[in-house]
Amino acid sequence: MIMRNTGVDIEMKLIGDDERTVWKSVVSKDVYSNDSHPISLILLGIPAEEFLKKHRPELIQRAKNPKPIADVLRSKGMIGDEEYSRITAETTEQERMRELLNAVLPKGPEVMGACLKALSEHEHHLVKHLSESST
Repeated sequence: MIMRNTGVDIEMKLIGDDERTVWKSVVSKDVYSNDSHPISLILLGIPAEEFLKKHRPELIQRAKNPKPIADVLRSKGMIGDEEYSRITAETTEQERMRELLNAVLPKGPEVMGACLKALSEHEHHLVKHLSESST
């Protein structure tokens, strides 16, 4: 596969053994540069993974409603239906947040960044307090 950034769009070609193009596609910048594929979030100089791991106990105890965070991650395909069901099946907010972090932490910086971004939107005061206490 050959990928070439054309400045605005990404042009892709798949070339067969006989050197002929067997597939060609162009991905518009609007498709690949939107928020559906966030990069790892850094909050006050702390990468998302470090923030989530460092503040895990506080996040579990103090997050008021993890379900909207799970909704965001599910809508972006970052957690699957089974993981989402496990999160929402829990009976307390602490158990939901624990299950959400268990689902997110092994998935790498992109998913952890999306989780922290959703956390900062839905649990703004908690994330702000934790980030200020880190400095």
